[in-house]
Amino acid sequence: MLPAKPSDVGAIIESVMIGGDLSKLTPQQRTIHYRDVCRSLGLNPYTQPFAYLTLNGKLLLYAKKDASDQLRKIHNVSIKIVSRELDLDGIYTVRARATMPDGRKDEDEGAVPLPETVKGEFRSNLKMKATTKAKRRVTLSICGLAFLDEEEVKSIPGAHTDPAPSREELEGVELASELDDDDKIETGVRPTSPAAPAADPSPQAHAAGALSLEDMAREAARHGRGPLQKFFNSRTSAEKTRLRKIEAELVQLYPSDSGD
Repeated sequence: MLPAKPSDVGAIIESVMIGGDLSKLTPQQRTIHYRDVCRSLGLNPYTQPFAYLTLNGKLLLYAKKDASDQLRKIHNVSIKIVSRELDLDGIYTVRARATMPDGRKDEDEGAVPLPETVKGEFRSNLKMKATTKAKRRVTLSICGLAFLDEEEVKSIPGAHTDPAPSREELEGVELASELDDDDKIETGVRPTSPAAPAADPSPQAHAAGALSLEDMAREAARHGRGPLQKFFNSRTSAEKTRLRKIEAELVQLYPSDSGD
């Protein structure tokens, strides 16, 4: 894939900033954008508070349950149901009021069709759905966010949803960011002779003889992100360039129970 021209890049940035359309971004750029949005709101991206929605040719973020739950906790938002109403057209509407610690208030509604033919548990579930919609909508509203909520997304005809970036994808952009930051702050003369890997290679690697730079990096990655980072930091600029080419492969080698 050819890199975008400067004029195209400007149009892409404008599309994201003004319309929220992420469809022109590469998968890695979308993951970075996802991470940065979560960070700016104080949300944990690994809990996947947002997911993707394709609507009218645009790729957008929409808020999931975990987004509103975390926002309420972060901002100490209290919610009170102020009214419940079933109108003559069979629309059940719940109105919720959100209050911030500074006294600021906001209200919003959640509504669902509730015909008389719906009885029992199904009727109760629809009522709870309206309450959930009201609480999530008013949470996003009082926090100044214009994201659609997942309950709203479910009712949009033709809407197509995709999952949030996986943990592996998020860790991949984190590693790339750390490697770039390391290069930016690097000063002085680096050793030109190869340094030993942070983690001892496995017996199988020893038996195979001398390891290549890439194989040493793979061995370090199998011991976790920390050992790989230390190994990377010990390399020359030219070697770091080589290692970036297998970055995605290295991330996949992390131990499944690694806490790094």
